[in-house]
Amino acid sequence: MGRYIVRYAGEGSRPAADVQRIRASRGLNVLDDSSRMMLVEASAKSLKSLMSSMPGWTWTPERTIRLPDPRPRPRRRPKS
Repeated sequence: MGRYIVRYAGEGSRPAADVQRIRASRGLNVLDDSSRMMLVEASAKSLKSLMSSMPGWTWTPERTIRLPDPRPRPRRRPKS
C-alpha cells in the first residue's frame, strides 16, 4: 500500500457523492481531507480502478522532500 494525493480538478466544489464513494471504498483509507484534495492510503491498482470511473479527479503518489539540517556546523576542525 502506498500513500496518494487525490485531487478534484473539475469546476466548482467536489461532488459529495464522489467523496462518499472514495471514503466507502474497501482497501482505501483516507488519512487527510481538505476542500479539493485527499490524502489516501491504498494500493495503486485499486485506486486506479476507482479513479478511472470518476471524471474530474486526478491522483499522484505522495512525495516527501527532506529538509536540510538548519543547525550551524563548524567549518574547520578545532586545533588540539
